[in-house]
Amino acid sequence: MKVGQYIKTLIKSRGMRASDLARAIGVSRQQLSYAITGARELSLPLALEIESYFNLPEGKLVKWQAEDNVKKYKAALKLALAKKLIGHNAFWSYSSVKPEDISDEDLIEKTFIHLDMPEIAMLFEVYSRQYLKKVWKERLAIQGDYLYDLNVMIALYYFDIKNPERYVKYIENEHFRKYA
Repeated sequence: MKVGQYIKTLIKSRGMRASDLARAIGVSRQQLSYAITGARELSLPLALEIESYFNLPEGKLVKWQAEDNVKKYKAALKLALAKKLIGHNAFWSYSSVKPEDISDEDLIEKTFIHLDMPEIAMLFEVYSRQYLKKVWKERLAIQGDYLYDLNVMIALYYFDIKNPERYVKYIENEHFRKYA
């Protein structure tokens, strides 16, 4: 549920209309309507007025809105990466692929392999460093000589691993031991 929908639910739960709330907190009906529909960001003063009126914890609506904005931003980055990968034919072995069908792991793996540093930097905005390292170790670092130079660069540049050559070989050997 989005912030505006939540405010709408609060209004209805009190048996009110949006215009009643607008009048009660001293804002224009239009200003409140924009916030409810998501046409405009909920301003801090308006959020505090609404929170006070409905006895909500201070900052709840602004925090919720910020979390929604982060989710939208990350979704936009993932979509941009997926489209770029599709444009680079990174999924050539698939019959057809849509951005929404690409798993996080595939998106990470293919971005490291097929795209450049600005796009890889986008991964670190979308996912935690710990998760990216986990996927890298499980998907790329185990591929031996095929991606050895790339893996050494990733280990050194993105994960600050000292002696990356030895580390990559260690990960590869651990993988073989696990399945031997």
